[in-house]
Amino acid sequence: MVRFLHTSDWQIGMKGGGLGEAGPIVRETRIESVRNVLRLAQAKAVDFVLMCGDAFEHNMVSQEEVKKVVRIFNDYEKVPIYLLPGNHDALGAGCIYNREIFKRVSHLTILNTTNPVKVADVTLHPCPVVSRITPHDLTEKIGPVHKVAGIHIGVAHGSLVGKFPVSNWEDIDLPIDPSCIERTGVEYLALGHWHSQRIFEDDAGTGRIAYSGTHEQTDYSEDNAGRCLLVAIDKKGDAPQIESVETGQLRWVSKEFKMEDSRSLGELKDYLDSIRGIDMVRLVLNGELPLEYRQELDNLLDFQTTMHKNIRIDSESLNITVPFQSETPVDTGDLTLNRTETKLRQLLANETNPRRGRVILDALTQLQAFAKEAEA
Repeated sequence: MVRFLHTSDWQIGMKGGGLGEAGPIVRETRIESVRNVLRLAQAKAVDFVLMCGDAFEHNMVSQEEVKKVVRIFNDYEKVPIYLLPGNHDALGAGCIYNREIFKRVSHLTILNTTNPVKVADVTLHPCPVVSRITPHDLTEKIGPVHKVAGIHIGVAHGSLVGKFPVSNWEDIDLPIDPSCIERTGVEYLALGHWHSQRIFEDDAGTGRIAYSGTHEQTDYSEDNAGRCLLVAIDKKGDAPQIESVETGQLRWVSKEFKMEDSRSLGELKDYLDSIRGIDMVRLVLNGELPLEYRQELDNLLDFQTTMHKNIRIDSESLNITVPFQSETPVDTGDLTLNRTETKLRQLLANETNPRRGRVILDALTQLQAFAKEAEA
């Protein structure tokens, strides 16, 4: 019997530029979550950890970040780690795994050749990536093992052809033929490359091909991420027993809201109250909201920035309207401010550019808020 933890796509060193202010949060958390993977492996007393590519974002990751990861490795020296280079940290002259520091981690094995690796009664069949784009199926290097004793596990990094939106071989940068299981006879094909966890069944209905997904969610588009797979195989030919286990620290949520009136504001508030404690929040606001509710919305969202590690608000499709019955200017008690408000309303009525219109609305909202404060 063998029990191991299947993980992939740590991508340590990623900048997270598309995440804005959340980038540094995600970058540092991904490193610390490596500890969660190894802590879990130790607690479950697995035989080894199988890391299926892209442990690092690229081969030029700083030595300081490498040392952070190695320091975590050293804290779990009784957990054997088998690490496959992926397309981000591909083999070559400048490969990150050529650095001396990795050679000194006694319980780490870099799977840098296609030679089978024996681990007790288990044989690993690694398919390391040698370039960022590889047009050929690297699992072709795995020979047939139907009649070879022991449990056999394929280790690869790429996209299963026909299992993702891109279905043509020539459109996939790292193609993997799903028939690998039938062709080779391996009990399990451990994959990396896709950040969402997926398990695929063979023709007999048995899950033998799986993506562990990234150990820590990267952005809002990923689903079932921040996890690893705990895999147990009793003996040759047996179906793998696969359990999804959580390793991520950050919790993510994305929600779209159609704004209309005070009722929709109340619904938004109730939703935000329900996600207290969620780390990363993205709100997409659309619809039309009367100007009189704009300040209340701004106050609500402003407070939410204190409730989460990061909140992103997309209001590009939200139109703030000025009802005709509200066209009478507010008396601020100041002649200059009254004229300013009238001018802003005229500009808003004639503005056709949505972006400039939002700027005018912001100014109008601020002026009205000032008037209400002065009145109070």
